[in-house]
Amino acid sequence: MLHLPPMSCAAAFLLLVTLAFSVTPAPSQSAGEAAVLRAFIASLPPASRRVLRPSWRATNAATSRPSHCAFLGVQCTATGAVTAVNLSGAGLSGSLAASAPRLCALPALAALDLSRNRFTGAVPAALTACSVVATLLLRENLLTGAVPPELLSSRQLRKVDLSYNTLAGEISGSGSPVLEYLDLSVNMLSGTIPPELTALPSLSYLDLSGNNLSGPVPEFPARCRLVYLSLYTNQLSGAIPRSLANCGNLTTLYLSYNGIGGKVPDFYASMPNLQVLYLDDNKFVGELPQSIGKLMSLEQLVVSNNGFTGTVPDAIGKCQSLTMLYLDRNNFTGSIPVFVSTFSRLQKFSMAHNSISGRIPPEIGKCQELVELQLQNNSLSGTIPLEICKLSQLQNFYLHSNSLSGELPAEITQMMKLREISLFGNNFTGVLPQALGLNTTPGLVQVDLTGNHFHGEIPPGLCTGGQLSVLDLGYNQFNGSLPLGILRCESLQRLILNNNLITGNIPANLGTNIGLSYMDISGNLLHGVIPAVLGSWHNLTMLDISNNLFSGPIPRELGALTKLETLCMSSNRLTGPIPHELGNCTDLLDLDIGKNLLNGSIPAEITTLSLQSLLLGANNLTGTIPDSFTAAQDLIELQLGDNCLEGAIPHSLGNLQYLSKALNISHNKLSGQIPSSLGNLQDLELLDLSMNSLSGPIPSQLSNMVSLLVVNISFNELSGQLPGSWAKLAAKLPDGFVGNPQLCVESACAHRSNNQSAGKLHYSKTRIIVALLVSTLTIIVAGLCAVYYIVKRSHHLSASHASVRSLDTTEELPEDLTYEDILRATDNWSEKYIIGRGRHGTVYRTECKLGKDWAVKTVDLSQCKFPIEMKILNIVKHRNIVRMDGYCIRGSVGLILYEYMPEGTLFDLLHERKPRVPLGCMVRWQIALGVAQALSYLHHDCVPMIVHRDVKSSNILMDAELVPKLTDFGMGKIVCDENADATVSAIIGTLGYIAPGLTHSVLCVYPEHGYSTRLTEKSDVYSYGVVLLELLCRKTPVDSSFGDGIDIVRWMRTNLEHEDRCSIISLMDEEMTYWPEDEQEKALSLLDLAVSCTQVACQSRPSMREVVKMLLKIEK
Repeated sequence: MLHLPPMSCAAAFLLLVTLAFSVTPAPSQSAGEAAVLRAFIASLPPASRRVLRPSWRATNAATSRPSHCAFLGVQCTATGAVTAVNLSGAGLSGSLAASAPRLCALPALAALDLSRNRFTGAVPAALTACSVVATLLLRENLLTGAVPPELLSSRQLRKVDLSYNTLAGEISGSGSPVLEYLDLSVNMLSGTIPPELTALPSLSYLDLSGNNLSGPVPEFPARCRLVYLSLYTNQLSGAIPRSLANCGNLTTLYLSYNGIGGKVPDFYASMPNLQVLYLDDNKFVGELPQSIGKLMSLEQLVVSNNGFTGTVPDAIGKCQSLTMLYLDRNNFTGSIPVFVSTFSRLQKFSMAHNSISGRIPPEIGKCQELVELQLQNNSLSGTIPLEICKLSQLQNFYLHSNSLSGELPAEITQMMKLREISLFGNNFTGVLPQALGLNTTPGLVQVDLTGNHFHGEIPPGLCTGGQLSVLDLGYNQFNGSLPLGILRCESLQRLILNNNLITGNIPANLGTNIGLSYMDISGNLLHGVIPAVLGSWHNLTMLDISNNLFSGPIPRELGALTKLETLCMSSNRLTGPIPHELGNCTDLLDLDIGKNLLNGSIPAEITTLSLQSLLLGANNLTGTIPDSFTAAQDLIELQLGDNCLEGAIPHSLGNLQYLSKALNISHNKLSGQIPSSLGNLQDLELLDLSMNSLSGPIPSQLSNMVSLLVVNISFNELSGQLPGSWAKLAAKLPDGFVGNPQLCVESACAHRSNNQSAGKLHYSKTRIIVALLVSTLTIIVAGLCAVYYIVKRSHHLSASHASVRSLDTTEELPEDLTYEDILRATDNWSEKYIIGRGRHGTVYRTECKLGKDWAVKTVDLSQCKFPIEMKILNIVKHRNIVRMDGYCIRGSVGLILYEYMPEGTLFDLLHERKPRVPLGCMVRWQIALGVAQALSYLHHDCVPMIVHRDVKSSNILMDAELVPKLTDFGMGKIVCDENADATVSAIIGTLGYIAPGLTHSVLCVYPEHGYSTRLTEKSDVYSYGVVLLELLCRKTPVDSSFGDGIDIVRWMRTNLEHEDRCSIISLMDEEMTYWPEDEQEKALSLLDLAVSCTQVACQSRPSMREVVKMLLKIEK
């Protein structure tokens, strides 16, 4: 930040030297001063002496001037008296206390400047005893300790600069009648600012910025002489004292980056000379005072990142000298003030991150000196005015995250000095001007147009000036081929073209690009082979070409990319073996080459890398799993499923102590027993060994896998009993254990043994009796459920649907669709059609004869959840709630026909999809809003109110446009009487998503329904808050990284108590660390909302209607 002292340091220095005593020393006195200087150099370390000695030797005796006056940095009077020593930046070191006080023996010394050296130790108080020293400059050293109180009490020091050291402690001492200039900035000072300091009668320059000072801004005397006051980057609080109005001579005021709050006093009429006013990054609220308009000399006004509200005062339009106007990150409303167009000298203007709406006024085009225009993160609409394109000096142009539309004007190519343009997150359409970048001087540096609707070819001249470093055109509809000129742009560091419609191949004659470090061209229609020349792009750290149509082998030349950290090539048509040379990529952290046609064995070289994720699933890999995993590896996820791997599971998998996310080796040809070493994987959450030929008992050591959330060992040849800790998992997800006839839980194994010893005849009779009882009970329950549903549903049924009703057969399906059609389309409920399993049924994907995809949910009527879900689905109609297209009852089985959601669940999107699906700030906000609107509709718009009771990410489906839709109402509750106690006696909901119980509450704070207590819609609010945390952090609610017994709510609250707000971003999804600062702020606002929703006391949580309002406010 620019400091503007009342006069330059050089001028002040010379002035003070001129004012020094006029001494006529005797010859012996001159010799004495030379001796003092030599004694000073002798006190320095040898390295410093070597710096000064060449110029501090005796000079030619022929000159009449005393020799010491020719020493480096020494200034004398005409008679040889030393008045100033200036050794700034001379490279000196050593203890300041051991050397500097020696210079006090110079009787006429008025100024001492030892700045920009490496002196250590404390500031010696002895320096204040120098009889006539008026200027003491010690900035930019390595000084420690406290500020000597004597400095602020001295009766001769006029200028003191101790800035940029590591001084600590509190500021003390006062009373100096002559001190004019004090700079203690950028140290480690603490405590409060003593009021005696601002009361110094001669003080005109005070800089305390960059410390740890706290407390209020001090009061100011009636005859305040301050011209320059800087207190920014401290921990000051309270309000601005009204006595600051006494400082009528102020030209510069910096109060940024503190905790100062309240309303800004309306006293600026008394500061006619103020030129620079910085109030940013504080806690100010209310409207800006009208008196700011009386600051006729004001050149820089910065009030960013506060809580200012209302419209921008028109009075600011009178500040015609403004060159910088920053109003961003507040809550200003209304439109962009047109008076900005009258600021003929304006160079930088920002109203970003407010609630500004309306159109961009074309009058801004009159600000011909404008260099930077920031209007991002508002609610602006309309098109970009052509007049904006007349801003010939504009370099930085930010309009992202608005609702702007239309085409990019062709005239934008006339903005000759444009360097950065950011338009992402709008609704722009059309073709980009093909001349974009051709005429700019020196050239475009950053272009970000992500998340719009641009189409056509990418302009080839974006890198014409050779300056382009970031090009992000992802999530548009660009077509055509990859521009060769951009791929060869040597200044380019980040190239992101993902999720477009780009076709063609990567040219084989591409050449080498040693500048590019990040390249994402995933999600296009690129084909052909991967050129070997990419192996010469040695600075690549991230290469993602997944979800294309590439074929052929993986080039072995990629093994030369030794800086590569992420390599994603999944979901292509790659063939051949995995190159052993990839083992040379020693920095590789994430390798995803799954969902291809790769064959051959898994190279051992790859399994020894320090990978965090290794995803090789869904290929044709053969051979055995290498037994070369070690405890030194950081592997978090290992996916080898859906291959043709054989042999035993290697014991070395148990060495992967950090494996936490998933171990999937399902759908292979593995045999033998499960190694007991897997019990060492105590942080693992998902274990999938299904669809193999594993045999024998499950080792008891696997009970140590305490973090498991999902286990699938189905369809093997396992026997014996499950580990004790797996019994709950088997009860929760029974489908993960089927297909092992000899496998049982402990109680069932004991029962089986007793039955066998009692004799086969008795066992058979018992089995027949039990079977008859169960069948009879099932038929009765199913019949009652069906009758209940028929009575409730009959008057709602559409006449266009075929209806066949009986006690065990009821159909309400789309015309020409029958139960038999669904049965055939799913191959009699074949496993290969399963797309989801829940506690209330299994979901299949089916395409019937009508040519339409549906999701079919099968429900066991014996659970009596079917009529509940049917009744709720019949009541609700909302764009964020899944639509029911029909139903069918056959005996004890109920079917529900849903619209098919191609993107799966939110859980899949966050945790299962490989490669990870990037979710921008706007997408996450839209998902959060959609789910909130669905719950708000259930709670506040449905009569009677509906409580879902099982809100979780796996119950939120995503359509092709990533619009969320709430589903699975099997646990839903229709609350007919709000005053009635709706209680449950079993755990309702999903662990991690249900609120904690407060069993000892004596107020109106009720324990939640997850612990057999009163039902309330605030339970859904809590679960929603957990989903929001999951969406922000991309962690499951009971992630093993939290520690034993810690869920995501408790984990986040603990971190919020111990981390500053800026550090919290690092705890959230790593993708957010690359977001612009404004989007990170939005993410933190979403985090605040999640914390509010997960309050322990249910009354403290907002309603879902309030949540929706908060979300809309966050976006604005």
